[in-house]
Amino acid sequence: MSIKQEMLAKRPDPRYLTRIAIFYGPYQKKILTDYSINMSTGGVFVETSMILPEDTKLTVKFKLPHTDTMIIAKARVAWINDPLDLKKLFFPAGMGLQFLDLSSENMCAIRTYLDKGAFVPTW
Repeated sequence: MSIKQEMLAKRPDPRYLTRIAIFYGPYQKKILTDYSINMSTGGVFVETSMILPEDTKLTVKFKLPHTDTMIIAKARVAWINDPLDLKKLFFPAGMGLQFLDLSSENMCAIRTYLDKGAFVPTW
């Protein structure tokens, strides 16, 4: 593990590279599906061309692989990586979503999933 990876892994809320199908949307009638690039107990970055404005409130739903745990939470668009103005050059177009009401049970499930996986910490 590089020095950068060690430092990132020691963050209180490190993000880990993981690709999971994410169902999300501001409206129940139109649910979008895309894939995560990274995840932490604080949020998830979703690769998408359907970029919503910052501070948009939405619902996210995803199943943690190799478990029966379904995560459903309110979230907000914390930042966007617009394809016309990339903030993070090595990231695809998409949105960083911050979980707003993640239950402690779901937070523990995400933490356990990330701790047990051989995921690489990132930024």
